[in-house]
Amino acid sequence: MTPSPGPWSSGDHPGVRRLELEKVELVGGGREIGFHSGLNIIQGDISTGKTTLIGLIRALLGTVPRGFPPEVDYVQAVRAEVVLGDRSWSIYRPKTTTRDALVELGENDVPPGRPPVALRLKAASAEQSYSTFILDRLGIPSISVPQARSEPGGAQTPVTMTDWLGYCIITGDEIDTQVFGHQRVFRDAKRRWVFEIAYGYYDPEMASLNAKLRTIDLQLETLGREAEFHRRFIASTPISDRKTVDARIARLTEQLTHLRGEQRLISSEVAEVPGVANLRESLLSVRALRGEAASRLSRLEGQITDLTDLHRQLNSQSAKLTRAIVADEWLVDFDFVVCPRCGTDVQPMRTPAHLCYLCHQEPQPATSRDQLLIEQERVSNQIIETSEILDLRKSALAKLETQIARLDHEASDTARTLDELTSTFVSDHAAAIAHFASEIARTEGELRRLADFALILDRLDQQAGSRSELEAAREEIVNLIGSWELSRADAEQNVIALEERMLAYLRQLRIPDLGQELTVKINRNTYLPIVAGRSFDELSSQGLKTLVNIAHALAHHTVAIDRGLPMPGLLILDGLSANAGFEGFDQERVNDVYRLLKETASGYEGQLQIVAVDNVLSPKILLQLAHDVVLNLTQEDRLIRLPQDLGRS
Repeated sequence: MTPSPGPWSSGDHPGVRRLELEKVELVGGGREIGFHSGLNIIQGDISTGKTTLIGLIRALLGTVPRGFPPEVDYVQAVRAEVVLGDRSWSIYRPKTTTRDALVELGENDVPPGRPPVALRLKAASAEQSYSTFILDRLGIPSISVPQARSEPGGAQTPVTMTDWLGYCIITGDEIDTQVFGHQRVFRDAKRRWVFEIAYGYYDPEMASLNAKLRTIDLQLETLGREAEFHRRFIASTPISDRKTVDARIARLTEQLTHLRGEQRLISSEVAEVPGVANLRESLLSVRALRGEAASRLSRLEGQITDLTDLHRQLNSQSAKLTRAIVADEWLVDFDFVVCPRCGTDVQPMRTPAHLCYLCHQEPQPATSRDQLLIEQERVSNQIIETSEILDLRKSALAKLETQIARLDHEASDTARTLDELTSTFVSDHAAAIAHFASEIARTEGELRRLADFALILDRLDQQAGSRSELEAAREEIVNLIGSWELSRADAEQNVIALEERMLAYLRQLRIPDLGQELTVKINRNTYLPIVAGRSFDELSSQGLKTLVNIAHALAHHTVAIDRGLPMPGLLILDGLSANAGFEGFDQERVNDVYRLLKETASGYEGQLQIVAVDNVLSPKILLQLAHDVVLNLTQEDRLIRLPQDLGRS
């Protein structure tokens, strides 16, 4: 079949998406497994660790699954050598489920003259992560898809390496019941996204264009509703266009200016009434004097408060000096004959003469009585001076209060006289004053209404401009979508190739007669296989489902290689013969399975690595595929070698 480039084809050599295990070591588990290109067979009794090994390989390349058996606790990490694309890498993956777990990678077989690349990447990160690194190395797009298919512009979720591994690792509990985990809601959603990305139904650029197109359509719809509302509103008014509005605004503005001028003229005529001008000047002068007096009153009240506090402090200081003078006269020569603390007799001769016989300290010179008397006289004089100043301030405060009362009375009389003089003028011109006030209010209201109309008309003009821009952007996006659809690979042809390849594999596996012609179709909504008119869930037996799953998985990988579609070049199949008997036609079907796997692995060697995990195989199969067996597990030699087992060996 001639390969046709898929929408993600990079144009590189066919092995660009090569994902090949070379060596896997279970650090702490005492096990190292060597793999080779083509077919690899792992066989062993039940409960010897085959499924555990598949889980650890999944952990090596994706996220660490939960539910490992207790003996896996001895495994600290998985160390491996893996071919990613066209280069081999050493990988150290800790066995931890945290998002911040660091995966160490080192480049192997580095060309001379260039240092090897060494990386430490987080298992999961918003930016560069271990998953995106593997996808980049395999030439597989690392993109995000809508969480809800009905909302292409909504929240996005990334399609990770773990999601692609769903097409690469088929466990024994799913191979005869599910298609890449289609019965689990979350996995089924990602399975469908991977299918659409791989086969060309989904393109992130195309999805972005469709989301933008939907947004523009919604904006155009909103603009249309707003424009229709504004047009209906304008139609109910005598306003037809912006020129009419501008002309009326100019005319009303001129009219408002004239009315306000006439109003000011009436106000100026009031001043021409005899005596009004002088009274106004007198009233303003009295109010200015009253304001100045009030300010001085406030300052005097503050000074009186400060002087009162000072007078009180001086009296307190004088009292303290009086007590000090009296204490000096009566207590200076007082002698203790017993200790005031414990009552023991005190002997003055027990200390030198220059020390106190009670505290044994040298007495400090005390202020003399004469000095205290001098200070007492000074404080007394200051008290007298403060009292005199306080009396002067209180006298000035009283005079100022009298002045303020007089000014208030004078201002009240002047205002009353001014009102009497102007009342006659106002009554004579009341009609004119009311007329101008009414006309000014009406004109201002009309101007505000016209300003609102102008805003609506501006909004309509803006909407027309925005609509033109949106329509131009919409036309451009539609053209881009049309050109993309003409140039992209035909996704339908890719799926038809998958159907043809799967049908060929089923014929090689000689599946049982299903009562009608053997056909294969892929449901275009669920992307699940339909065999002879039956869906996967309608197939009659687990053995038949196993054969369909094998053919289906192989077809995906080989078609992807042939047509340049993105798909990691690794396929792990577990439990191939779990539902087959040991004699007759069942064993012939098992032989057909391994014959197909061997032929496919040989035909796509270097592009597709197949790992078949099974129970103990028949001697006939082992004789033919002996060199493909890379691990043989027994009850005596399980996958995880515990420390006590290593000691015995």
